[in-house]
Amino acid sequence: MTAGDPLSGLDYVPWADLKHCFGAADDVPGHLRAVRAGVQEGRYPAIVLLWNNVVHQGTRAEATVHTIPFLVRMALDSGVPDRHRVVGLLGATAIGLDNNHLPDGYDPSLDRAELVELRGQAGEFAQWIAEAEDEKQGKEREAQWAELLITAEAGPLCYRAVRDALPALAGLLKADGAELRAAVANLLAWFPEYAPTSIPLLTSFVADEGTPAAAATGLVALGLLGEPSVVPSVQRYLDSPFDELRWASAFALTRLGVTDPGVTDALTAALAHPPARSEEMMFLGGDHLGLAAMALTRTPAATTPRAIDAMLAGLANRTDSEKYYLASELFTLVFPADPCEVPRSFGGLSRMQQRVIRFVAEREPSVWPSTAMYALRQWNIPTLHADLRTYVGAGPREQ
Repeated sequence: MTAGDPLSGLDYVPWADLKHCFGAADDVPGHLRAVRAGVQEGRYPAIVLLWNNVVHQGTRAEATVHTIPFLVRMALDSGVPDRHRVVGLLGATAIGLDNNHLPDGYDPSLDRAELVELRGQAGEFAQWIAEAEDEKQGKEREAQWAELLITAEAGPLCYRAVRDALPALAGLLKADGAELRAAVANLLAWFPEYAPTSIPLLTSFVADEGTPAAAATGLVALGLLGEPSVVPSVQRYLDSPFDELRWASAFALTRLGVTDPGVTDALTAALAHPPARSEEMMFLGGDHLGLAAMALTRTPAATTPRAIDAMLAGLANRTDSEKYYLASELFTLVFPADPCEVPRSFGGLSRMQQRVIRFVAEREPSVWPSTAMYALRQWNIPTLHADLRTYVGAGPREQ
């Protein structure tokens, strides 16, 4: 190891005594070294394997916090390849899955409150352990309690570790490479406690950034931080010549409580004619449709015919993966939970509901998100395509 090596000290961490999401963390050093070298490990890039082990489906583990100093140093080292992915992993270690916190931003106090609540249940768990039928079951229950506590502690610990590194990481907003700059803008979005420092930085970043999708990431970040004072600087991008900046401005403004016609117009336009996916749009994997739908469905205009038609236009001719979040937003909007009275037939649905169901029935069978299918089932609407066509009176599709 050299003095400038971002992995200096890696072997001093007792990885074999720590756990990641799938067991002993003794494989973490190898993954970190592979990320540093930019090599593939089998079928997957090393960053993917590392990510899956230390942040699995949003859960942070005991070993996760120990990876953060090395990830920070790799993000800051210009010799490390794909640094934007390293920054993305840092964001995941801090908050888990970002889609779980869209479009409202992240509130770190919630994870802290969950930890306090769990610690408050220590007496109940002690009683549960004491009531075990035998020594074996008692040890199993002790292990379960310890694992619950470690997992709950990992979230706040990781968040704090990444937050403490933000002053250094924020300097990468001026780094070479639009993907890296955008990844840092995305990272800053999840730390409201750092907002007094990050908001001026992000405002300048958006104004100076030459890549529209990266600048759009900065606008979304400003919205997620939820500071009303940024409304004037965000609002001026509603008239931008770039599609990415218009919809990103509109997304941010809805988060900031602005839902006037100019905002909803920009969102409906983005749904009907979305910008192409871009590596520099870091939120939701660059899913403009999903982000625009999340914002639009939280405005008073969400259930207007124009908004519904825009969302349906966005769904048309999209692959299953491309329409995942948009479909989830649309179906749960149009078929809200716990209907007061379930209609007995297609004719009992509202015109808006009929429009959505007919749209689905008239197209080839598709894989729809589970949230969308759950919404239909609550209304006793068939989810099998053939049954749905019968339900709307369309008959079987011609072969």
